[in-house]
Amino acid sequence: MINKESKILITGATGLIGSHIARRLWKEGYHNICATKRPSSKMDLLPGIADKLHWLEADVTDIVSLENCFEGIEVVIHAAAVVSYDPQKNDLMNDVNVGGTANMVNVALDYGVRRFVYISSVAALGKPEKSTVRNENTEWDHSVQTTDYAISKYKSEKEAWRGYAEGLSLVILNPSFVIGASNWTESSSRIWSQMAKGIPYYPMGTNGYVDVRDVSAAALMAMNSDFNGERFVLSAETISYKIAFQWIAEAIGVKVPSRALTPLLRNIAWRLEWLRSMLTGTSLLLTAASAKSTAEETHYDSDKSREILGMTYRPLKQSIQVVGNIFVNSQKEGKDYGVMEVD
Repeated sequence: MINKESKILITGATGLIGSHIARRLWKEGYHNICATKRPSSKMDLLPGIADKLHWLEADVTDIVSLENCFEGIEVVIHAAAVVSYDPQKNDLMNDVNVGGTANMVNVALDYGVRRFVYISSVAALGKPEKSTVRNENTEWDHSVQTTDYAISKYKSEKEAWRGYAEGLSLVILNPSFVIGASNWTESSSRIWSQMAKGIPYYPMGTNGYVDVRDVSAAALMAMNSDFNGERFVLSAETISYKIAFQWIAEAIGVKVPSRALTPLLRNIAWRLEWLRSMLTGTSLLLTAASAKSTAEETHYDSDKSREILGMTYRPLKQSIQVVGNIFVNSQKEGKDYGVMEVD
C-alpha cells in the first residue's frame, strides 16, 4: 500500500482520465499530489482541487523540465497522451506518446521512483489472425494495417517495458473506449458533440467500452498493488457500434443513426473527410485505417483485471446515461465541457 502522505506525480492531469485519477486520489486522502501542466492547460475538469494540487510547469517531451518534477516522488501515474487520427499530428503524437513516455521512464529510473503506473490503451494490443478476442497476451503483428495512434501506443509501451527491464516497478493499464465527461471536442468525449450535430451512419463493427470512473479506480488499485511487470485490459462490455450509437443518441435526445456504414460508404467517408480537412484547414477526424478499424469485430477480454486486480465494472448503458445527462446540462449552461462525480 502507498502511504497517504506519499508524493505522487500525475501527467495528463487536466485531461479526461488524468483529471479523474487526480480527483479520486484526493477523495481517497492522497493530498500530496504534484501534476505537470503547460501554460495553456485548463483546470475545468478539476473543480474543488485545482488550487490544492502542486502544479509544475513541465512538458513530457522536454526531459530537462521533467528533471525538476521528480524530487521526492514515490509514485508516478503517467496519463499524458495525444489521441489523433490526423496524419498532420503524427509527429506531435509520437513526440508525446513515445518520446514523452521514454523521458518519463528515464527520469523515474534516475530518481528511484517506487511505483510507475502507465495509462496506455487497448490500441497497443496486437490483432490476432484467427480470433476477434484480444487480451494482455495478444502479440503485435507488424504486417497488420492499423492506425498511427495504435502504433504510437505500442511503441510507448515498449519504452515502459524497457524501464521495467532496467528495474522500474511497472503496471500498465489498457482501457478500451473511455466513456466519460470532459471537453466535448477532445479525445473520446468528442463522440457526444458529434452525435449532437447528427450522425446518420453507424459503423458495422464492435468495440469495447469502459467508464472513466472505473479507469481511475483501476489506477489506484494498480498503485497500491504488489504487481510488477503486469498489464491489465480495462473494458466493461463489448457491443456493436450500432447499439452504442443508439444509446448515446437516446441519452442526449437526438436522432438515432439508422444506416449502416457499408464498405463502399466507409471508403467514400474517409475520402470526403480528407477533402473537408484540406478545404477547411481543420484536423482530420477519419482516415482509411481508422475507418477500417470500425468495421472490425473486436472483443477485449478483461478477465485478468476482474480476477487478479479485483475490478468490477459499471454497466455500459448506465455510464452512457450518466454522461448523456451531463452533456445535455452543460449545453444548456453554455459550457464546452462536463465533469463527472467521483464515486
